[in-house]
Amino acid sequence: MCKQSCVVAASAVIALALGAVPARAQSLLQGSPDTVWYGNVRLEGAPAEMYPHDGGSDNTGAVFRLGYGLTSRFNLEAKSGFFDGVTLLGGDAHVRLYDRKDTVAAVTVGGHHAFVSDALDSNALDLAATAGHWFSPRLQVYAGFAYSFEKLNGVPRGLDDTFSRWYLVPGLRVGVSKRVDVLVEGGVGLDDNAPYYVTAGVAFNLPVTDRAAGRR
Repeated sequence: MCKQSCVVAASAVIALALGAVPARAQSLLQGSPDTVWYGNVRLEGAPAEMYPHDGGSDNTGAVFRLGYGLTSRFNLEAKSGFFDGVTLLGGDAHVRLYDRKDTVAAVTVGGHHAFVSDALDSNALDLAATAGHWFSPRLQVYAGFAYSFEKLNGVPRGLDDTFSRWYLVPGLRVGVSKRVDVLVEGGVGLDDNAPYYVTAGVAFNLPVTDRAAGRR
């Protein structure tokens, strides 16, 4: 009897945690396919709004990224998100695979940990593939797919503790000055675990070496 009660209680906890999934912080602000310029530090920040599929309450917060261009085609980034009851911390590696005739394509591999106040914490593997085109020296339109595989912490053995999110991510990058960009991005959730989202923020590119690259 005690064993059955424990299983029922554990199942209720998991159901509550999974029910809170749509309101959780996501790996938002994927960014354009261009890597951080070589020798530059880039700081991105944006308010974000999430809209769950089930008609629940919207969730407003802010997302940030801090990256460094290790080469002309590769950068590393730390990322964070702050929402009501949820804090996200993680990192990404970003590789540009194609860059010809103003068309750019890249892939991103990373992960994050979500600290949740009213449900279970989780760890996630984050993957993305993005392509974009420069219509002028300061205007880029991009789109891609993002995927997260997440695992809840503290789930009793034998119960399902994983879920996935799929997104279609269109975006716009506008260079407003020599080293400042405006980023506008939306996330179209392709499954019930992936809420829709909208972000609009600013990216600052700061040269930290004598050979640091600038705007293309």
